[in-house]
Amino acid sequence: MEGWTLLKGMGLGLAIAVPVGPIGLLCIRRSLTQGQLMGLVTGLGAATADGIYGSIAGFGLTAVADLLVRHTQAMQLIGALFLCYLGFTTLRADPATEAAKVSSRGLWGPTLLL
Repeated sequence: MEGWTLLKGMGLGLAIAVPVGPIGLLCIRRSLTQGQLMGLVTGLGAATADGIYGSIAGFGLTAVADLLVRHTQAMQLIGALFLCYLGFTTLRADPATEAAKVSSRGLWGPTLLL
């Protein structure tokens, strides 16, 4: 029975680890198209961002929440103006006639060439 429990636990762990999100797909895609090192650097960048978000959540959530509450109206106004700007520029932009070309300039910046 103990061996069966171990197999069920391993199966459950695999089922939890298998689903790939958008960042995982980005890492896989860059690994396949631009090499293993670019995939590794992309994954390290995503892990760094997750660590920063976790640090902010763990250490400064109360301070950030107080700041956001004090400046709610100003941030709503800035956000609304920014959304209006994005909408206006999107409406005025010419539609794309071809897909964007992707080029890599080293490990520091895969960029879109429009």
